[in-house]
Amino acid sequence: MSPTRLFFTGNPGEKVSKTVTLQNTSDKDYVFNLNYKDWVREEDGNKVYLDAGSSKTSNANWISTLENSVTVPAKSTKEIVVTMQIPANASKSAVTNSMLFFTQLPQQADQARIQNGIGIITLFEVGLHIFYTPPGNHVKSLDITNISEVNNDNARNRKVAVNIHNDGNTINDATVEFELTDTDSGKEIKLPAISISMLPDTNQVVQFSLPENISGNFLGVAIIKMAESNDIRVGEKNFKF
Repeated sequence: MSPTRLFFTGNPGEKVSKTVTLQNTSDKDYVFNLNYKDWVREEDGNKVYLDAGSSKTSNANWISTLENSVTVPAKSTKEIVVTMQIPANASKSAVTNSMLFFTQLPQQADQARIQNGIGIITLFEVGLHIFYTPPGNHVKSLDITNISEVNNDNARNRKVAVNIHNDGNTINDATVEFELTDTDSGKEIKLPAISISMLPDTNQVVQFSLPENISGNFLGVAIIKMAESNDIRVGEKNFKF
């Protein structure tokens, strides 16, 4: 699927459309059923899926396609037009989101194999993220609200948590980095960066695993680099491991 995210914008009452492409490189045709879900991201970054229209930030009822099911023939591509009808009473400040799922349907040959008890049938499901941002929302900002060691009795699996709040008014993609400097020796430890994507007015806790048997006094530095921006956020904290 390309792209995997659609970003809509427009004024209340407008209708806007975008195209997504499904590519089938296999030797068999695939049939997909289209269905909608809401989703929210918990503070640990995990997604929770909900019934369409049940989330306060849902736009699932704004979305439509020409077909409720699509067939992607073997060795071909299929374009699907996704249309968003922005309600006339839509908020001029609230960002909304939903997900359009493409769920593979079993074909006759698959059903026959199931009835005969032959093999395991693997069905595909791919999700398309759908976002709506009002035209006036342009503030990209993330704030580091806390840096702390995660309480963990296992000394071999110690972690540091960076708490982040999206205090802007638009979706923010960013990379979070964390570095440790031994204040006695000056040795630096750079941990693998973690990518995040946050809706406005949400919180997320990003955890970094520390090297095994780390010991000493360290200065920890968290760095947030926001996509499509030269703006960064930096937070520091002293640790004793």
